[in-house]
Amino acid sequence: MQKELSYLTPEGFTVFTSHYLKNKGTCCKSACLHCPYGFTIKKHGIQFRDVSENDFDLVEEILKENESSVEWKTFWPENVKLVLLKERVAGLMLKNHIVVKHLLLRPHFQHQGISKELVESYFFI
Repeated sequence: MQKELSYLTPEGFTVFTSHYLKNKGTCCKSACLHCPYGFTIKKHGIQFRDVSENDFDLVEEILKENESSVEWKTFWPENVKLVLLKERVAGLMLKNHIVVKHLLLRPHFQHQGISKELVESYFFI
């Protein structure tokens, strides 16, 4: 299976994937959305947003993308957060009061160093 090198956003923009950017060999320091070198995360950080009832389909899509059987509604509402990078939904975090229990990333965000520990370091500060 060939790795996807770019994709189109719903707005019609071409976005390079982490596979494409990694193949370039070095970071260009342009804060690319899928930077595999950590520059974008260092520059923009990771943001979080509460999940509303309007997001239920998105949450279900993220669970399906990750082949997860987690019962996310047992965490909802206060312990379910969308994880964002540059205002784009990168994934879903299910937490308790001190740790991230589950981190489910969208496919294009899975190869750029976003881990439970990194998310915890941004969320629990």
